[in-house]
Amino acid sequence: MKRIFNRPVAPPEYSLDQKIVLGSALWLVLSINFTLNYLTHTYYSGNVMEMESPGFWLFMLNNVFLAGILFFVKKTMRWKWSDLGLARPTRWWKPVLMSLLVFAGVVLFAKFLQPLIIETFGSHQNISHLYTLRGNLPRLISALFTIWVTAAFLEEIIFRAFVINTLEDLLGKTPLATWTAVLMSALIFGGIHAYQGLTGILTTFCIGLIFGVAYIFNSRRLWPIILVHGLVDSIMLISIYNS
Repeated sequence: MKRIFNRPVAPPEYSLDQKIVLGSALWLVLSINFTLNYLTHTYYSGNVMEMESPGFWLFMLNNVFLAGILFFVKKTMRWKWSDLGLARPTRWWKPVLMSLLVFAGVVLFAKFLQPLIIETFGSHQNISHLYTLRGNLPRLISALFTIWVTAAFLEEIIFRAFVINTLEDLLGKTPLATWTAVLMSALIFGGIHAYQGLTGILTTFCIGLIFGVAYIFNSRRLWPIILVHGLVDSIMLISIYNS
C-alpha cells in the first residue's frame, strides 16, 4: 500500500525557501486562474469561443500565464517532466487499463450521481458559452484543438500533478496529506468552474476527485487522465455541435 503514495522518484525534503517558492507559485496560479476566469465568463461569456472577442484572448492569456508559471517552477525546483505526471508507462497495457477504469468512473458518475446533483440543486451546469458551436464546423474543430491543449493537457498538469504534489509537499508527505491534497485539488477544480453555477461546481468537483484518485493510484502518471479528460470534453462539444 505504501507504493501508492510514493512518487516514482521521491523528491528531497524541500528547504524553507523552496517551500516559499512552491507556496507562492501555487497562490499565483490560483489567483490568476480565478481572476481571469471571472473576467472572461462575467463580461464575455457569450462569445468566449470567438477569436475576435476579448473573452477568447483573456482565456488564452490565462493559459499562457499558467504555462509560464509552471515552466518557471519546473526550472527553479529542477523538476523533470516525470515529476509533473508525464513519465513514460512501464507497461503498455497499464495506461490502457487505467484509461478504461477512469472513463468507466466518469460514466458511472454521469449515470448515477450527476442526476441526483441536478435534481437537488437545479438544472445542468451553465455551458451557454459553448452554444456558438452549434452547426459551426470550423469553430468546433478550433474548440476541439483548444480543449485538448488547454483543458486536457494543461489543466491536468496544473490541477492534478502540480497542485496535488505541491500541497502534499507543504502539508507533509503522509497518506493523510496526500488525500487532503487530492480533496483540495478537486475543490479548487470545482471552484474555477464557478461560472457554471452550483451544479457545475459540484459536477467538476466530483470529476476532479475521480481524476485525482486515479492520478495517485496510477503511480502519479497523467497520460490516461489526459486522454479521458480530452475524450469527455470532445464528446460534450460534438454533442453541442449536433444539437
